[in-house]
Amino acid sequence: MFEKKYKAANQEIQVDQKLKEETIKKMELMEKKIQREKTDDQKKGGFLVFNKGSFKKVAIAASLLIIITSLLVTNTGVESYALASPLYPPKTSFAEQRPDEKIDAAFLDRLNEFSLQSSSKILSETDDETNRLFSPISLYMALAMVTETAEGETQAEILKALQFNSMDLIQNETGKLFRQLYFNNEIGQLKLANSLWLNETVDFKERTLKTLAEDYYAHSLKLDFNDRNSSKEISKWVAEQTGNKLGTDSSEFVLDPASVMTLINTVDYYDEWVDSFDKDQTKTDVFYPRQGNPIESDFMSINYGSHLFAKGSDYTVSSLGMKNNNQMLFILPDEDVSAQEIISDQKRLKEAVTALSSDQANYGEVLFKVPKFDFTSKLDLKELAKTMGIETAFSPQLADFTSLSDFKPLFISGIKQSARISIDEKGVAASAFTQIDIDGSVKPEGRADMVMNRPFIFVILGANQVPLFVGLINNPNL
Repeated sequence: MFEKKYKAANQEIQVDQKLKEETIKKMELMEKKIQREKTDDQKKGGFLVFNKGSFKKVAIAASLLIIITSLLVTNTGVESYALASPLYPPKTSFAEQRPDEKIDAAFLDRLNEFSLQSSSKILSETDDETNRLFSPISLYMALAMVTETAEGETQAEILKALQFNSMDLIQNETGKLFRQLYFNNEIGQLKLANSLWLNETVDFKERTLKTLAEDYYAHSLKLDFNDRNSSKEISKWVAEQTGNKLGTDSSEFVLDPASVMTLINTVDYYDEWVDSFDKDQTKTDVFYPRQGNPIESDFMSINYGSHLFAKGSDYTVSSLGMKNNNQMLFILPDEDVSAQEIISDQKRLKEAVTALSSDQANYGEVLFKVPKFDFTSKLDLKELAKTMGIETAFSPQLADFTSLSDFKPLFISGIKQSARISIDEKGVAASAFTQIDIDGSVKPEGRADMVMNRPFIFVILGANQVPLFVGLINNPNL
């Protein structure tokens, strides 16, 4: 915890047991203040209520859990309290820019490589009758924090899975990445949050918790893992960080008394289209799944006289801009090619994701017909981590998390992610900003029909073209 108030990330975090009661009172006051701000946002219409039919913005939420377990822990009955808390970047108005911090190009290359590799592996497992959503940035943030708690072979394997050889770039650049991606204004938000929920029976190293607060904006809180109300505290925190979009309840966060720590990353994203879809142009049309009969779905439509697109060997790709300088990329496979064929081939997926910045890209007439969709994915990522080379961390005999605690044995017992996305045509205010994708000085070359009436891939790209979410739509009605 911080002494008397939260201090900036580059200041020391003081932990003093004598100030425990005072800190708890301050946290309660801060929580009430946050709740009042949320209530004000709801009154202003800035807080997104995630109900089908009333949704008005592109919104996505994700949570990821990594559970570090011991073989034996006993309860001492100590109250729960905060050990460390970060100071988030300030809330910005829409007119203000993201921090002017240059992120190392090598770091971005490796982050994007990890994002595409993990996305390719997890989404290629999708069957032809379901949709799937994955957040590589959420998994990266969680695993990056785990590397800070690990040593030796355990750390080396996680680093290799993240495409890094040492901790240097991760430690130097992750905080910058957090600040570059983060925005919170009257138009939308991308809010990442990290937390460590620590078993109160175990001693943890303050230096590591301080590093996680300063460099990864991570909250560290001790809990009684034998108390069933502790799972409610975690559920409440996740709901607050994601605007309750995931609909989580305490049953999803049941704590095993043998667990030593639960690490959680959440991502809460919503933004407005630069160019709104005209609701009058939304029509019922036919979607052709890979398996089964054709289905009817509501398709939003917009036509650009001059818009960027690219045609690959077996796909067409174009994007729709968001007001906070993000974009939603749509990858439409040719009719005789399945979305799984592209997503399962990391080289082809990378080519498609980067096509708009390559020589393949042209400006021309682009027609978008996009089905509305709203779905949730719940993913078990333990096997994904193993296929990416993380083995030792799951072994009670071999795992080394001595940077976190000297208590042994400690090992990862699970990695899970839950994510939800919904899009609608009502997401853009009529005034605000002009269209940014159209360049009237560029002569149109050809035409692209982005008629998403068959299975397709989408990617949400944040600042520096970092993949935030990657998804596969096989049936927009699910």
